[in-house]
Amino acid sequence: MPYTAVVSFVGYREWTESLGPDREWLIQVVQSRLYEVIQSFSKDLDGVALPLRYDVQVVLLPASVDVWGFVRGLKAAVEPYSPTPVAVRVCYGNPARALSRCGRELSEDYIEYCSNCEDALAVAHADLNFFSRLTEEGGFYTAYVNIVKYLAGLAEVLNGKAVVQYLGGDNLVAVTSEDLLGDVLEALTSRDGVKVGVGVSPVPKKAFERAADALTQLRAEGRVRKYLVVRG
Repeated sequence: MPYTAVVSFVGYREWTESLGPDREWLIQVVQSRLYEVIQSFSKDLDGVALPLRYDVQVVLLPASVDVWGFVRGLKAAVEPYSPTPVAVRVCYGNPARALSRCGRELSEDYIEYCSNCEDALAVAHADLNFFSRLTEEGGFYTAYVNIVKYLAGLAEVLNGKAVVQYLGGDNLVAVTSEDLLGDVLEALTSRDGVKVGVGVSPVPKKAFERAADALTQLRAEGRVRKYLVVRG
């Protein structure tokens, strides 16, 4: 199973509180820039970043990566943009379970090495049908509320099994281990009007790519089936 790196900005809350009341615009600018830097750096290592809370970001990495090299390189990449020191903790296994181990005590670096991390990552990319029609009829905010409610329900049901992330528009993703893919697909497709492209690969970036391939095929078929799994 690939590595899950937790990137924490140490003293982030104290930094935000030091800015004074006219601060939210600056916080949003800094958060967006840091996410861009982390995502750009991670993709060169075949990894994918998930912003989660923004003050804590998650990077999925292949087992073949030089973990300490990633930590050093990431810190160097974000240093010009980060208002606080950065701590990186890396664990392995199902991303949701890795986060339960690595998502605490984030003030210093930590690496949990894996001796056998060849298991694949499963990326389930869900897309809501008729989202454009919902937007046209009810407005973009109604459509947004609709998908946020779906996202919140999934995050609760899949807590401990998958990491659920909103991708924008009518897209969200649940990242899990292959042995729990059935549970994830059951939760995702429990709602009508959802199609799910699934990518399975030991390389996170490829798993996301395969999931996008699967979604493209499902769209071309015209809502014939609820999900499709592509491996590679």
